[in-house]
Amino acid sequence: MFREWHDWCGPEIEVIALELPGRGLHSRAPLINSMSTMIDRLLPVLDPLLDKPFALFGHSMGALISFELSRALEVSGRKVPQHLFVSGMRPPHLWGGHKIHTLPDREFVEALRSLNGTPSEILADNDLLEMFLPRLRADLCLSETYHYEPAPPLSHSITVFSGLNDKTAPVEYLSEWQHHTQNNCTLRLFEGDHFFIQQHAHLVAASILKSLGRVFWPAAFESPAAQIAVRQPQEAEPVFSGAD
Repeated sequence: MFREWHDWCGPEIEVIALELPGRGLHSRAPLINSMSTMIDRLLPVLDPLLDKPFALFGHSMGALISFELSRALEVSGRKVPQHLFVSGMRPPHLWGGHKIHTLPDREFVEALRSLNGTPSEILADNDLLEMFLPRLRADLCLSETYHYEPAPPLSHSITVFSGLNDKTAPVEYLSEWQHHTQNNCTLRLFEGDHFFIQQHAHLVAASILKSLGRVFWPAAFESPAAQIAVRQPQEAEPVFSGAD
C-alpha cells in the first residue's frame, strides 16, 4: 500500500515501511498478539533510524502501534518523532468494545465483514482467508487486548486522518486525540470508510509533507476531486487546526 509513497514524498522525505512479524520478508516470523511485545520488538529496530529527524505514520492497528511507539521513545530517552500521524483509529483511551478474535472461523469472518475493516477480496476468497486468518486473529488479539495506561501527553504534534463513514473510528470521537499531545492536534476528514486511505493515499502523503514543513501542497493534487474529498473541520474545537 505504501509503495508509491516513495515517489510522492521523495526526495524531501525518505519513506521506510516497517514490516511487522508475519508479513513480507518476515512472513515466517512468529506473529505477535500483544502490544507490549510488539513495542519491545520494534524499539531496537528503530534505533538505527533515529539519526535524522523523523515522523511516525500508522493506519488502523498501525496507528495504535505508532502512538505507543511514540510514548515508548519518550519514556526510554530516545529521540522522539517530530510529528505523529494516525489514521483510521479512535483515540486510544476510547479504544475497545469489539471482542471477536476468539470466535470460531465462520463467526469470526462474519464479524469482520460487519465491521467493514477487512478488504472484501480477502473475505471472499477461501484460499486467501486460510492464509490471512491467523494474522487477522493475532492483529485483533493485539488490538482487543490493548489496555491504555494514562501517561503524560506527547510533546510533539498529532495529525488525525479519518474517513467520514469509518465505523471503527467514529468522527464524534476524534476530537479526543487532543488529550494525547501538549502540542497541536489537527483533524483531516476524507470521504469514505475505513479504507479511505486506498482512494486518498496521495492526499494523505501530501498533507504529511506539508505538516513537516518540507513542501507546499503540490499543484498536482489541486484538483476539484481533492477539494471535495478533503473537508476542513471548521466546526471542530479550537484545538484542531485546518492549517495543513
